[in-house]
Parts: sequence; structure tokens; C-alpha cells
Amino acid sequence: MYSRTTDDYDAMSKAGIEVIVQPSFWLGTPRTGVSTFEDYWEHMITFETKRAKDFGIEHFVCISVNPKEAMERPLALDALKAMTKYLDRERVIAVGELGYNLINDLEEEVFVKQMDIAADKDMLMTVHLPHNNKPEGMRRIERILNSENGKRYKRNKILVDHNVEETIGKTLELGMWAGLSVYPVTKLSPERAMSIIKKYGTERIMIHSAADWGVSDPLSVPLVAREMRKAGFSISEIERVTFYNAYEFFRQSPKFTWKP
Repeated sequence: MYSRTTDDYDAMSKAGIEVIVQPSFWLGTPRTGVSTFEDYWEHMITFETKRAKDFGIEHFVCISVNPKEAMERPLALDALKAMTKYLDRERVIAVGELGYNLINDLEEEVFVKQMDIAADKDMLMTVHLPHNNKPEGMRRIERILNSENGKRYKRNKILVDHNVEETIGKTLELGMWAGLSVYPVTKLSPERAMSIIKKYGTERIMIHSAADWGVSDPLSVPLVAREMRKAGFSISEIERVTFYNAYEFFRQSPKFTWKP
């Protein structure tokens, strides 16, 4: 929501959205120092929480060094050291987004270090599949999970987002939760998301909206709910992928205090 106007909160509130979880986000240009991370995390925890609450929406936060910011050295590693003091804040319920952008070893170093931080604090993780070559990103994630160090990561506490047809099966097979990001241009359409749900069911799958610098729609979740009704899905199926699965995942954090 750093990239969005207050009108989006107004629209989400009118659409019936009562709670949102916001991951740490790429700011659109390269960061110049650790203080830019700290200012952003503070903004998310305080200002965005208040901005949402003004429209009756509860707001929770995931803190991380985003994959798009993970290659800069020593900045990314310095930011990790600064990040830890924010993870105990009241609204911070997960470490994320973690993962890959260009899919390389520098990104993976920061990815694994943040997974270790989450494991040490027994926190949830939200993982970003890369925009391009998602199957390769998934193969690397599987390798990390199956490594000796990977035994310490609780897979039921990991949400992998931006799944597509080629990755959803592996995400579920590995015991993680699967996010389907519905996005007007570069990610899934409602039709593709519904086809995936028809094939794989509703267990551990959730619909996500996207709000960023490009053409995006913070109302994608209610949009998919409407399209699912039109397509003949049951109310229980719709509620599971647009509400209850996300609730069941995030309520594993003791700091996710919102209740339906």
C-alpha cells in the first residue's frame, strides 16, 4: 500500500474487506542505505496500520529484505541486522517476502539467512516465487527444504505466493501453503486461478490480490469470489480460498489478533 492512494482503502472497505496482511515491498528504485529500510518498516507498522484502521480495516505486516533488494552488498546484509528489532513489534506476524527475483546465489544467501531468522523466532514466512522461470525458483526452494539445514523450517508455517500451473502441485506436495496472486496483467487471471482450484481443490490454497506500482487491483479477492459464484463453485469452496485458508495460516502467529 506504500504505492497506493487512500482511495484503495476506501474501496476495499466498501467491498467488505476487514483485514489485510502486507508484505515488505520493493520501493521501485534502489535503496541508498539501511535507514531507508528502517523508515519503510516503521511506516508500514505505524502509518499504514492507522490509514487502514480509518476505514475499519485491520492491518498486519510482514518484514523482510525483499528479493529485489537482496543482491546489493553489503547493504542487504546490513539491513538484515537492522531488521531483527522490528520482528518483535506488535503488528509484525511474518518474515516476508523472501525468495527469488533473478534466481541467483546472492539472492539465495539473503533468502536462507531470513529463513533462519524466522526459524529462530518460530515465525511464519511468506515466500515470493520469481516472476520469470518460476519452476526453477521452486526447484531451488525444494533443494533448500530438503537440505540438512532445511529440517528446521516448519513447512506448515511457510506460504509460497505467486504460484502458477507449473508450481502449485510442488508447493502443496512439499507441505506448504499456496498463494494464487490475481493480477490484471502479469500474474493470474480469475479464470486461471479457478482452473487451478478445480484441479487441486481448496486445501491450503488462497487467493491474493496485488497492489503495486504497475496496473494492479487491490479488489482481486472479492472479484475472484464473484467469478467463482458465477462459475458454480459452492459457498464453502469460495469462502475457503478467499478467507478461511488465509485466516488459518496467519492465525498461527500469536500476534495475528484479528478474529472473524
